[in-house]
Amino acid sequence: MEHKLENPQRIKELNPLETLKILNLKDGNSFCDIGAGTGIFTFSASKLTTSNIYAVDISTAMLEILNMKKGEQNADNVIIKNHVQDVPSSSCDIALVSTVFHELKDMDGMADEIKRILNINGILGIIEFHKRQTPIGPPVQSRLSPEQIDDLLQKHDFNKINYFELGQNFYISIFTLIK
Repeated sequence: MEHKLENPQRIKELNPLETLKILNLKDGNSFCDIGAGTGIFTFSASKLTTSNIYAVDISTAMLEILNMKKGEQNADNVIIKNHVQDVPSSSCDIALVSTVFHELKDMDGMADEIKRILNINGILGIIEFHKRQTPIGPPVQSRLSPEQIDDLLQKHDFNKINYFELGQNFYISIFTLIK
C-alpha cells in the first residue's frame, strides 16, 4: 500500500527534483530535509549532490522507511537523524522544511535550529499548504500564510528572496540567512 506522503498527485505537485533545483541544490552542496517523511526530497537530493544529505524526522515509522530506502537506493551520502538538534552546526548549505511548520509547537525554536545548521548565506525553503480550502491538507485554521512564515523568519535573521506556488495545494517561500 502506498504511503499518503507518496500519493502520485502530491509528488507531481511538489515536484521534488524541480523544487530542489529552484533551491539551487547542486553537486557540492550539503542539504537538510527537515521532516523528511518518506524521503521524496531526500532521495531526489541524493541524485543532485554527492555531499552530505541529512534526513531528519521524529517519527519512528518514517525513520524505518528512510533507512530501508537508503539501502535500496545505495544513498551512502544520506545521514538519517531523529532530531534537527543532532545535525552539526554550520553543516548545511540548503535546508528544506516541507509541510511541517504548521504542525510545530515551537516555531521559533525550529527557526533557531535551522539558523544554527545553515552555513553563511545558507538557503531555506519552506513548503506549506495554501491558507485556503484545498483538496488535501490540514484544516484551514491550522495553516500558515506566506506572510506568517515571513514574519516568523525575519525575526530570526532570514531574508525572503523568492516565492512560488507549487500548484493548488502548496507554496514555497525561499529565504537566505543573514549571519
